[in-house]
Amino acid sequence: MSALQIIIQGTITGAVLTLSFGAGFFALVQTSITRGYKKGLLIASGAIICDSLFIFISIFATSFISEELPKYADTIRLLALIAFLVLGIYSISKSGKVKSNTDQAPKPNYLYVSKGIILNILNPLVLVTWLGITLFLESNLKYSSLDLFIFFLSVLVATFGSQTAICYFSHKIKNYLSPIFIHRMNITIGILFIIVGLVIYFNAGNAEVDMEQAKDLLN
Repeated sequence: MSALQIIIQGTITGAVLTLSFGAGFFALVQTSITRGYKKGLLIASGAIICDSLFIFISIFATSFISEELPKYADTIRLLALIAFLVLGIYSISKSGKVKSNTDQAPKPNYLYVSKGIILNILNPLVLVTWLGITLFLESNLKYSSLDLFIFFLSVLVATFGSQTAICYFSHKIKNYLSPIFIHRMNITIGILFIIVGLVIYFNAGNAEVDMEQAKDLLN
């Protein structure tokens, strides 16, 4: 497979993963509308940092993670449930306090970056997805180390590019949104966070099945 084909495949994979409408997607939209484009980008940066770490782990510690991850599945799901419940309740509780950017107390940038990292870490499917993709590339497509580097770099660039577009357009439509719409959006996203937490906790899926589904992205 040529480098161009690998880049195209990585770009498509990155775009599909970004538009999977997970918790990170809704956090990007909410933050870009209520806090501004740059704050949304900070969350996107945190997500990319976490994805890069997971990709590194997937490449260099596939066997270890595949064996050890199931042992802590219950604990991981419980922590994810608690964290998403907190995020959901917080989003709902602040829905009655719609303010403009100038009225809102500024938050340190590291909090937004941390939020992007945490949203990825708390969802075990993210790591399982990267493991599944890595296993498929190495075993089925026989990717070399250079091929893997090109593919995952393309994925990360496409992911960040897609997230940037989401932040930009979310921020641009803010001027057309009424306070009541933002109020309802915060409630809706809070409910979605709670649903994500419940799905992660009660969906005690098989890691091998999840990895097979991740491989299907490339078929």
